[in-house]
Amino acid sequence: MAKKKAARPKPQAKPLRSRLESSLKKLQRDAEGLFGRTRKQAVRLSQEQKRALDRVVKEGQRLRTDFETRVKRTSKDLEKRSKQFLTTLEKEAEKRLEPVVSRLIGPSRQEVQSLTRRVHALEQLLKQRTPPAQPSMPAPQSSPLEVVSPSSGD
Repeated sequence: MAKKKAARPKPQAKPLRSRLESSLKKLQRDAEGLFGRTRKQAVRLSQEQKRALDRVVKEGQRLRTDFETRVKRTSKDLEKRSKQFLTTLEKEAEKRLEPVVSRLIGPSRQEVQSLTRRVHALEQLLKQRTPPAQPSMPAPQSSPLEVVSPSSGD
């Protein structure tokens, strides 16, 4: 039998090795390119996320300012309304209680004196205008305090 020649591993190993090295270099370049693109996209995404977050924060601040403004306006409006209601309530209570209080208190001393003077002046005026009275009917004599007496029916 004939002997088989041993295959030459060296000539094939070199092209295989060079092919592997070139494939590895190409793979490394591709990986570096992919890594670079990924890094750029990550930076861009982080910048976009930061901008989006900034927009959300600004919107939150604007909403807070609007809310505070509305709270102040509503507070002032409620305070104004409560004062108006209280004023209206006081006026209505005063209007309804005034007659009751005046009945309970009765006429003042000044009012009694004023009425006494008026009655006295009217009596004098009546005496001047009336013809002399007949002797059979004497004119009633009364004190000014007896003439004007507060009545409970007023």
